[in-house]
Amino acid sequence: MRFSFLRAIGSLLAFANWVAFLTVSVLIWEQAGDVAWIQKLHWGSFLTDLSGLLQLSAVPSGSVWIAWLLLSVCFSIVWLGFTVQQEVRKKVIVPVIPPPPNAVDLRQGAIESHPEIQEKLRRLNRWLS
Repeated sequence: MRFSFLRAIGSLLAFANWVAFLTVSVLIWEQAGDVAWIQKLHWGSFLTDLSGLLQLSAVPSGSVWIAWLLLSVCFSIVWLGFTVQQEVRKKVIVPVIPPPPNAVDLRQGAIESHPEIQEKLRRLNRWLS
């Protein structure tokens, strides 16, 4: 029960993250007027721009958006992999191996299927008693 609760919370957080990310992206798109703003971002140097966080300096919003995109994609891939792995573990079918037949039951079946053996056993029982 606890695991399914945590999985539901994780799925809800992943969904909320993507909804927030897409909402912010649409707002940026409306403000910029076209999708060309994505090409204008500093894709090659966004990590160096983010290093400004350590010195508490201004950080370009495009670098924050790129970092959010990459973290969201990585989190989603890890979360989907984890969820799929758990589903596969649930669906693994372990074959049920029946217990080996009892030797006495095998002998009993062999004796009951042959009347001549039953007759010999009766004679042996009479002779022993």
